[in-house]
Amino acid sequence: MTNVVSSAAAIDSPGAARRGPISRLLRSPEALRGAVVLIAGTVVALIWANLPGDSYGSFWHLPLGLELGGSRFELDLRHWVNDAVMAVFFAHVTLEVRRELELGELRDWRKASVPVIAAVAGLVIPALIYVGVTSGTDTVGGWGIVVSTDTAFVLGLLALIGRVMPPQLRIFLVTLAVADDVGALGVIAFAYTDHFSPLPLLIAVGGLTMIAVMRFVGVWRGGLYLLPSIVVWAGFFLSGVHATLAGVAIALLLPIFPTRSDDLRRAQDHVRAFHMSPTASYARTANNSLARAVSINERAHRALTPYVTWLILPIFALANAGVRVTRESLVDAFTSRLTWGIIVGLVVGKIIAISVSTWIVTRVRPDALGPAVRMPHVIGVSMLAGMGFTISLFVTELAFDDPVDVSRGQIGVIAATVLAATLGTVAFAVMSARERRRSPHRSRLVRALDPARDPVLGDLSSAVVTVVEYGNYATPYSPAAGEMRREMEGRFGSEVAYAFRHLPLEQPLGRSAAIANEAAALQGRFWEMRDELIREAPIENERQIRRAAASAGLNLRRFERDWGDATGAQRVDEDLVDAEAMHLHQAPTYFIDNVRYEGSIDADSVNAAVAAARNSALRRDERGLDADA
Repeated sequence: MTNVVSSAAAIDSPGAARRGPISRLLRSPEALRGAVVLIAGTVVALIWANLPGDSYGSFWHLPLGLELGGSRFELDLRHWVNDAVMAVFFAHVTLEVRRELELGELRDWRKASVPVIAAVAGLVIPALIYVGVTSGTDTVGGWGIVVSTDTAFVLGLLALIGRVMPPQLRIFLVTLAVADDVGALGVIAFAYTDHFSPLPLLIAVGGLTMIAVMRFVGVWRGGLYLLPSIVVWAGFFLSGVHATLAGVAIALLLPIFPTRSDDLRRAQDHVRAFHMSPTASYARTANNSLARAVSINERAHRALTPYVTWLILPIFALANAGVRVTRESLVDAFTSRLTWGIIVGLVVGKIIAISVSTWIVTRVRPDALGPAVRMPHVIGVSMLAGMGFTISLFVTELAFDDPVDVSRGQIGVIAATVLAATLGTVAFAVMSARERRRSPHRSRLVRALDPARDPVLGDLSSAVVTVVEYGNYATPYSPAAGEMRREMEGRFGSEVAYAFRHLPLEQPLGRSAAIANEAAALQGRFWEMRDELIREAPIENERQIRRAAASAGLNLRRFERDWGDATGAQRVDEDLVDAEAMHLHQAPTYFIDNVRYEGSIDADSVNAAVAAARNSALRRDERGLDADA
């Protein structure tokens, strides 16, 4: 019963099934908690490593293995963490990357181009700086240490210090981090693989082929993918290719798709059947239909997240951050070009790379960042991006065999992370103070009207007043909102430009109707579909949505395909992110000339506020003409 109800809640909550990892992450304190646990693991490792004796090193070098017949497979604990446990971490990262590439922020190149370009620059420029600093030494091959940004640390710190920042900044940062992770995985794959043996790799290829075949035939039970995944990991390990990349290869092949309307409806029917007759058979059927409605990529990412946050990353920090800190080791490290190459590469390199590349792109395309994100925000993010903790420590172990160089590298990574965190905290504290002195986000529209994005009635260039409605078709207030809009058109005509954005709140059918409205927009009939949805409102079942689509004159076959694929879900999610930033909790909510309307929600009151805004604008224009005369 618990599984059925919790799974149903996951599907019924707005966007749970179709919202990407970016949107979920932005709405969750998990990032902050994960960063705190990671810091705790680091502190414990540092304290433990500096206790008298060598208990830290002895513990992590304890052998652990399996013996079957005459065969024995054995690794020490640190290698189990770095080669096996971290494969799960990289699988988790790749699941997110793949979802963003296919369904999320990285699918829209126009939106993702700036952070992606910044991420590429953030890979190349720090590496060049490191090579420049360490040129002529045996440690120049450690350039891969400075290419990565620690997503967990950066998101956690931003959740703590950037609470008043625009939500689009978090989207920029997560897109940057995801693109950065892609590059870091490529660096590990191609730059830090030794002793390659092709024959065992055939075992890995066989396991990957099994996964591909299972995906092709539609195997939806996640547990069945476990055995071939173990085979893949063993093949990678024995081949000499770093075994963590097995997690990348597996995650790239797991099935991914948006939740389809038919699957959602079938799951809801089975849950209702269970509620009517709560038997074990109906419970199993409901659980199976709920699981099939959500892709394995989504389910695996959700299942792995708590383990990665609370177990894998802290254990990794505990196993790898234990640097013995003495006066002699600090003097040795901070007189070493290796340590300074890491510090300068991560801190200075990331700031220069991300800030300058973004500035160049915005000079070519001024609207590239959107209306809410400004260059000071990007500079603050570039400071935080110097926190390269997890993968940087990981690459340190891969890049160097000399324990002295490993120690210098670890001290450099930790020092760079602390310095980047300090710089970013100061920068965001200054920006937050400035943001608080401005009008609060909740009273002003955070995303300016954009005719290329927003459906607008009227001409923005000639309108005297703009009105933006955040609405929901699943509330009983939708017909009143439609009446208000028609009265506004009749009363003010071309003097008012009117736009609509989605705010489905907690009603799943409100979200489904919003996505249907966006599917109609692809056929150029947004407003016709909106009018028909209002006539059907409040939307209580999908038959009403299909009836509205037929009445709006849509190509129903194309509509069903676009609606089922959730083609417009991204725009709906963007509206929800903006609404959350402005603390909107009711629909409809209106913004008149970008300022939130706080009065009664009825046609007379809203139109009276529009008339007042129009009269005020006309008086300003008259005063401007008089001054010119």
